[in-house]
Amino acid sequence: RENSESIAFYDGIAQENRRARYLFQQVYDIFKRWIRWSEGYLRLFRFQFGYLPWIIPSIVLGPSIMAGDVEIGKLAEAAGAFGNIAFSVNAIMYEFDQFTKFAASIDRLSSFHDYLDYLGEVEQIDPERPKIQVGDSEHIAIDSLTLQTPNYQTTLFNDLSIELTAGSGLLIMGESGCGKSSLLRALAGLWHSGTGTIHRPQLADILFLPQKPYMIIGTLRDQLAYPKLEANLSDRALEDILEMVQLPNVLTRFGGWETEQEWSELLSLGEQQRLSFARVLVHKPRYVILDEATSALDINHEAHLYQLLLEMNVTFISVGHRPTLRQYHQQLITLETNYTA
Repeated sequence: RENSESIAFYDGIAQENRRARYLFQQVYDIFKRWIRWSEGYLRLFRFQFGYLPWIIPSIVLGPSIMAGDVEIGKLAEAAGAFGNIAFSVNAIMYEFDQFTKFAASIDRLSSFHDYLDYLGEVEQIDPERPKIQVGDSEHIAIDSLTLQTPNYQTTLFNDLSIELTAGSGLLIMGESGCGKSSLLRALAGLWHSGTGTIHRPQLADILFLPQKPYMIIGTLRDQLAYPKLEANLSDRALEDILEMVQLPNVLTRFGGWETEQEWSELLSLGEQQRLSFARVLVHKPRYVILDEATSALDINHEAHLYQLLLEMNVTFISVGHRPTLRQYHQQLITLETNYTA
């Protein structure tokens, strides 16, 4: 929920699916143990509980019956009365447990039903609205793009056209709220509201680096491999990449390659951005899109990472505010705030 947009930018479906299955397996194992206790040991206890209506009255009335003070028929009456009480208490507890589960299920199903109705309303409205067209191409180009917010209430910019040549860099600048990050969402296929055409390669050839990197809960090797399942590089090669992004001590600081950590809590934002940048060196994509991906770094670290991009001869698009970014890009777009409704 907190990182959904970053995951969408990374196209990390396979990695998230594997992680979800791993977590589900843990929940499944816990549930099996719960069934063993509730349906095995607890059921055995309840089975034994069924004999209490005979055991307890026998213990209480036994001495009086043996002494001749109470007739033996009273034992059957006492057992019947005690059994009715025990049955009533057990029925209340059993039904209370069932109604609690039933109420929770109905609540979740109701929420799901309401959401499906909402999606149905959206599907009925969307065909009548203009859509941005996306076409496959060997390069990135934007043709007469007018971008709107998903609810079509605000137009962010009008009639934008640009073509990015292979091996070059494009810098997008402008004030906050002018649509810089929204343009990247349109490039990634996350936003479709508007008109115009976007030509781009397949998403498998593009790596998106958001401002707040998505750090999965896993090992350091998993971090570098994300959004793929495996890095397909040796540990020595991965160590070299960590040195290239100036994170040589991360491996020893946190227990090696196989230790799972909450990396978003252990690393500073600057370290997370450098670790995210290391994914570019691991996967070597043809295109890289950076949404203020070096905002937490100082100028020297930023210059070092962009120099690595230039040496890789990849095509990249950057969103940023620093004037120092201009020297690494051949093209510049400055977007102005547009509040046209």
